[in-house]
Amino acid sequence: MVIWSTSEICVFIAVIGMIVFKLWSVWHVSLKAGANREGRTIFLGILGGLTLFGLTAKIYISHVLG
Repeated sequence: MVIWSTSEICVFIAVIGMIVFKLWSVWHVSLKAGANREGRTIFLGILGGLTLFGLTAKIYISHVLG
């Protein structure tokens, strides 16, 4: 079991906040630019996949080093 320190929890919360802001801003800009639904979905899918990969890697590395 991995025990996260207080600073790691704060960083994790900050990262989650940045992810939410990133997805919201991409959606907002795509609406203002007049992108179609397929374009928005593909772009958000790519961003979501890369974000999930990054979070999974962080959790895995924390588990291996812990």
